[in-house]
Amino acid sequence: MNTGNPDKHIRKEIYARIHNIEVDSKIIKCYDSRVTSLNPAEYFLISTQLNQPNRTKCNRGWLNSTEIQVIVRRKKNEGSRVFIDDATNEVLQELDNFTLPTLSGFKVSLSEVSLDNDLVQEDKGEIIYTKVIRLETTIN
Repeated sequence: MNTGNPDKHIRKEIYARIHNIEVDSKIIKCYDSRVTSLNPAEYFLISTQLNQPNRTKCNRGWLNSTEIQVIVRRKKNEGSRVFIDDATNEVLQELDNFTLPTLSGFKVSLSEVSLDNDLVQEDKGEIIYTKVIRLETTIN
């Protein structure tokens, strides 16, 4: 039973699973909290993490919720949402049956992946498509 904060272990495992995924011959990078390069055309962003204590009679653990954004930028009137749909499906597959390495000291007893939002916005002559994926885990 590990009662420390699992955040960094979860981010590290998500990053290992989705960084440099290939979608339609394009390699998509993953970033933690913010993008470090100048406006990439497509990327994954590990953003908000929330933890709630999960205490039972037998142990103490966490209910963790982590948000992963799939972001695709396109010039107006170029492309469609097909690419972001394909990229989102790749992430969903990679996060299926989510576990943490034994060395982390944490055990995922339950994980659930959901698609929360589908956003479209216009900015400076481009369209930015965003899909928000939520990974919820019960950790002991």
